[in-house]
Amino acid sequence: MDAKGRAAPRRRLHTRRAAIAGEWRRAIARTAFSPTDPTAVADALARLADEAGELLVAEALVPERAQDLGAAVVALGYAAPEALRGTLQTLGRELVADLPADQLAALQPRLLALLREVAVGFCAAQRDTILAEQEAQWRGQLAERRRVEAILRASEARLRAVVGNLPVALLALDRAGTVTVAEGRGLAALGLTRAEAVGRSAFALFATVPLLVRDLRRALAGEDRTAVVTLGEVTIQAWHTPLRDEGDTIVGAIGVALDVTAHWRAEEHLRAVVGHAPIVLFALDPRGTVTLSVGQGLAALHRRPGETTVGHSIFELYRDSPAVLDHARRALDGEAFTARTVVGDATYETYYLPLRAADGALTGALGIGTDITARVRAEAALRRREARLSAAEEALLPLLVRTGLRTYREVGAPLGLSPARVRDFVRSIAGKLNVASERDAVIAAILSGELL
Repeated sequence: MDAKGRAAPRRRLHTRRAAIAGEWRRAIARTAFSPTDPTAVADALARLADEAGELLVAEALVPERAQDLGAAVVALGYAAPEALRGTLQTLGRELVADLPADQLAALQPRLLALLREVAVGFCAAQRDTILAEQEAQWRGQLAERRRVEAILRASEARLRAVVGNLPVALLALDRAGTVTVAEGRGLAALGLTRAEAVGRSAFALFATVPLLVRDLRRALAGEDRTAVVTLGEVTIQAWHTPLRDEGDTIVGAIGVALDVTAHWRAEEHLRAVVGHAPIVLFALDPRGTVTLSVGQGLAALHRRPGETTVGHSIFELYRDSPAVLDHARRALDGEAFTARTVVGDATYETYYLPLRAADGALTGALGIGTDITARVRAEAALRRREARLSAAEEALLPLLVRTGLRTYREVGAPLGLSPARVRDFVRSIAGKLNVASERDAVIAAILSGELL
């Protein structure tokens, strides 16, 4: 096609540039979001349509200019494959729409070459855009990683500083039991330094302490363990727990040892003091299980400190003493109070105090009981004297209230009294206590008056 023949298609394409741009925009608008203003997009596509028309009817196709058309579409924000398909379909249809057959035949090869170069330019720009975005993401991720690593290093340094100055020993073991972390001033209590511990087998380090070795092995097997161990003059409390990965697979263990020597000695001193005091000091967990039981007052209950009560439920130990059970329940429900209780032959005045965690949740109860048996007996003797009871009547009182002695013959037998004589004494006691002479009334008066 000569210059004269190209003039008519050029004029026609120039007059249709706006229509071509409109079709082009509709073809690519839904393929992506473009931050460019819609009016600016329409103007840019009109210029590109004009340029495409010029390239189509030019004397010779310049591939680079055609490739710039494809790159310009990507620059507008339309980089999806659907945008390329819409571009090629629109240009392939609209650039030759309504052309005479002879002109269409002449321009068809040029149109195919033009569209091919537009596609080449589009794909190259799309590739460069993707690579640039990926590089930007990579650089952003790298910068974020470096920032996080810096934070972690600073955090680790602070943690090491804090742990290093705590009176604890913190050990981390791998799956084989090799020490990978050793921190804390408490290492000295174990006779170790960080350099001596890291890289060595914990089983070798503590070979002379079988209890620690056993608990470490159990922690690596998945158990949480706690133990108190004496190492020479030092007493430590050690906690061991398994270390797991995200898949819940055991990858090692963590051990924390606290030097409790001073606390242990103070507790032993307290136990010695309380053990010789005429009191009973006991503690219950939320379920009523006895966790502490000390004091000389236990002797009146025919128990030795910590031997037969610790670890047992108070509701089982004192199931025959309803008053004790009622007091335990009140304390475990959060009530602080003082109560007098008779257990066996002993009378106790006990102060109950509920125990609470920092958040106020009940964690158990504490009881401090004082053996007031002698005082109660003295008070009862005084009341009996005030009631002007004879010695024989006083001796008869505990026998009358014993539930196992059902007849006057059984009541009088220990004192060598006949049933008739016992009946006479009951009537005499009833008169002095201003109650009916029936046995039940006398017993009720004896108990309510605390004459025993």
